[in-house]
Amino acid sequence: MKNKSGISKQLFIALSIVNLSVTLFSIFLGYFIYNYAIDAGWITLSSLQDDWTEFHFVDWIWLGTVIFCGAVISLIIGMHLARRFIVPINYLAKAAKKISQGDLSARADDTKIHSTEIAELMNNFNDMAQKLESSVENAQVWNAAIAHELRTPITILQGRLQGVLDGVFKPDEGLFKSLLSQVEGLSHLVEDLRTLSLVENQQLRLNYEKIDFKLHAEKVLKLFEDRLAKAQIIPILDVRAAFISCDGRRIEQILIALIENAIRYANAGTLKISTQWIADDWVLKIEDQGPGIAPEYQQDLFDPFLKLEQSRNKEFGGTGLGLAVVHAIVIAHKGKIEYSNPANNSVFTIKLPATSSSE
Repeated sequence: MKNKSGISKQLFIALSIVNLSVTLFSIFLGYFIYNYAIDAGWITLSSLQDDWTEFHFVDWIWLGTVIFCGAVISLIIGMHLARRFIVPINYLAKAAKKISQGDLSARADDTKIHSTEIAELMNNFNDMAQKLESSVENAQVWNAAIAHELRTPITILQGRLQGVLDGVFKPDEGLFKSLLSQVEGLSHLVEDLRTLSLVENQQLRLNYEKIDFKLHAEKVLKLFEDRLAKAQIIPILDVRAAFISCDGRRIEQILIALIENAIRYANAGTLKISTQWIADDWVLKIEDQGPGIAPEYQQDLFDPFLKLEQSRNKEFGGTGLGLAVVHAIVIAHKGKIEYSNPANNSVFTIKLPATSSSE
């Protein structure tokens, strides 16, 4: 992209060119007109000296010619300058009109921009249009994914309740537990969507407090005691840095999502949950016994609605939001999360900076 100057600079240059052009043109035109008039005998030098206070017809010729040519020069330069500004603004107006009509792929053409201000305006407009298009596309994907996730539990609830009304199903404890499980799944889905929405709109408010991480970890593990036993997974707590300033409820949410992920995908064995201080970072590691996540999934591991097909436990099928929620909460704490699979096992490493936590 060639260098562009500002509008004020271009106006200053254009007006300077007009002024200089008219001035020089007046001098040279006056020289030739008066020289021709003297040679042709229309006027003499003595008459010019004697009647210098009165306009001669030659003076009118010179003055009219200067005014006419000055106007032509000003018009030409003015039109050229206006074209520099009007053409890109017209492109911008056309692109805005197309977007308002639903064509979100429309962009303003910036190939003929000649000022830094308009170039910046075009770039900002195109960037805004790109983000708008991506936002609408993401919204469509999210709506389709959410509808898909809601369809199954709602269909089950509707079918079971209709079966109870029709006398097909007996309203016993087993049926109520099944219905409650579906309702809990819907509740988790709604809460996950709410969390992601708050983070995306930078509205997630964290309630920082100094907590004993070990107590929260034991509380969460107690909730999963039966499911961990059924999956033959033995939790191991290795807490070397127990106290941390954070949002305790959100940290529990992280643990719940990662433990559910291990129950769903990990092999039988141990699930090690450890914490320690490394430099100025409070580090939480959750490590299972494999088989690890396939390389083709790792790049998009924290994207919403990503589901891994190698789940060995279909009974507790997830929504694909768990790791996305974990990532969002970590980012909200100004931390970072990493995934690695040394020795073909899964290791999630969460680092929270000392600026948001204390030992």
